[in-house]
Amino acid sequence: MALKRAMMLGLDGADPLVIKKLVEQGRLPNIKKLIENGAAVDNMSMIGAFPSVTPPNWASLATGSWPRTHGVTCYHNHTLGKPLDIVELNWDSRRVESEFIWEALANEGKRCLMVNYCEAWPPRFDDEYGVYIDGTGVMPFMRCVADHQKVVTLKNEDIEYYEKTHAIKKSSNDCVIQGDQFKKMMGDAKVDDKGFAPLVEFKSDVMTAGKNTRPNNESDIIISPLKDPENWNIELPKKAKVATIIVNNGLVRRYAVIYPSDGVHYDTVSIYKNRSTAEPMGTTKVNSWSEPIYDQYTRDDKFVKVAYIMYCMNMAEDGSKAEFYLSNAQDLDDTSYFYPREVGPKLFDAVGPMFSYAKFGTEFTRQGQQILLESFEMMHKWLADATDWLFEEYPDWELYYIHIHSIDFWAHRFIQHMLPGSFDDYEFMHEMFMRLYESFDVYIGRMMKYLDGNTTIFVTSDHGEIPHIVGDENPGIGCLSGVTPEVMESLGLTKTYTDENGKLRIDWSKTIACYQRSSYVYINLKGRDPEGIVEPEDYDKTVEDVIGKLYSYRHPETGKRVVAFCMTRDEMESVGMGGEHCGDILVQLQPTYCEEHAF
Repeated sequence: MALKRAMMLGLDGADPLVIKKLVEQGRLPNIKKLIENGAAVDNMSMIGAFPSVTPPNWASLATGSWPRTHGVTCYHNHTLGKPLDIVELNWDSRRVESEFIWEALANEGKRCLMVNYCEAWPPRFDDEYGVYIDGTGVMPFMRCVADHQKVVTLKNEDIEYYEKTHAIKKSSNDCVIQGDQFKKMMGDAKVDDKGFAPLVEFKSDVMTAGKNTRPNNESDIIISPLKDPENWNIELPKKAKVATIIVNNGLVRRYAVIYPSDGVHYDTVSIYKNRSTAEPMGTTKVNSWSEPIYDQYTRDDKFVKVAYIMYCMNMAEDGSKAEFYLSNAQDLDDTSYFYPREVGPKLFDAVGPMFSYAKFGTEFTRQGQQILLESFEMMHKWLADATDWLFEEYPDWELYYIHIHSIDFWAHRFIQHMLPGSFDDYEFMHEMFMRLYESFDVYIGRMMKYLDGNTTIFVTSDHGEIPHIVGDENPGIGCLSGVTPEVMESLGLTKTYTDENGKLRIDWSKTIACYQRSSYVYINLKGRDPEGIVEPEDYDKTVEDVIGKLYSYRHPETGKRVVAFCMTRDEMESVGMGGEHCGDILVQLQPTYCEEHAF
């Protein structure tokens, strides 16, 4: 008898109104076919959870529980009784207090496959029927990077070799947590006896809501002089010029060679391992991607096999200058994000490496948008190829869960530049966003071949995206990661100071209440919070007073009301919130102030 199967295809941040519009325009033919042959409400909406950010909603879709029950209440968690600036990383199954659907099915001996699904990693028991691939963050394999992405500029000038390393991000407000950032969060914590990272908690920053907290230098920068070949033991292409590039955190030397493929106009770049190996490691032309480049790096004092990919952005026809991009180098020997471990090498051998997004400082140009879109298209193709391989490798599968984060990533960075008056090229930015939705439609089309009469496909999202009105920005209330003091300080509830390093800090001895994470106000309660100052007998009155001040607050420039509604701890139970990971007051902001999410 044929197996009854279910596939849950999760498109993070996909807006039902955008999907409806694109379906009507004929731009999403596969989703249209699913709708016509399946079931969907007219406006494509679903019942969501508060706050409408990634971890709570994907946890609900995997457990059937409200956040009050499964315990994941925001992008990060906070547990009552800990210092009010301590938050807990939520990309971890051990934060979830409900049973997952795949755990229930495993108890019945049913095979389940989970690919990059939020909160699925790590497996919580020795699951003989489960297959888990990453899930430690929103982008697959971002933590198993052996070297960071680079922008390389070669100049035919008498210059010194120059390198500037990327900045390690201080917050996770862009949803992505990279390997170096995760190590900083972990501190001295060590992996457990199964090789899984520990539960991580860290001190959150005092943040300015509505402001861009992402570092400008998100890639390593290399500038290297171009020279005529000297002391090469192989024959290079005619008119070749060469430059040295240092990779792998300064441990490995490679050579970039540019030359004219037609003998006249320079248009090609190759990477050579050394001056004696005849075949280049990788080659590409202007405005094109290379095939995967395989290399050997050193990571944690061990030699590892890595892969990266190259894109040539521009090259002067006379060979005087060239600029190209090298992606993150994925550590192909790192199997710590696969369960069972042997799945990793087999998958990479069959499907090849998966390269992360190409956002490196040119994303507000047309070329930068195109490069980023193409990198996501390659990611979607890899995920489809990986799905096909998994189904062949495990023909007894009955449940498949996958999470893909491209739309949300794109919206966080660019949705504010798609509105009239927001950006000179806003129409182009908007069109590129629509093309990203079309890329998802291609992925879904590939999955539709599994609709064999015994398989059900669910296509869902965790939340939409809401831009703010041009010229009407968030006044400083709410963010994914930290404490936002501006509005609370103007209301006389939070007190800040600047430390000796110029960083903004909370003066807890004078703070009655603080706004923490996306949606919560915490009363600084004596006896519960380590630096509490509010007496327990004054708690109810303080909550009432804070709610009154939040409702009365108006945007200082527009005079608009910022807070839509507030709920006490008792009241928030009615919307599935509450428990030790929620604040004393649940706050919902007016749509235009929601930092792209509707929290």
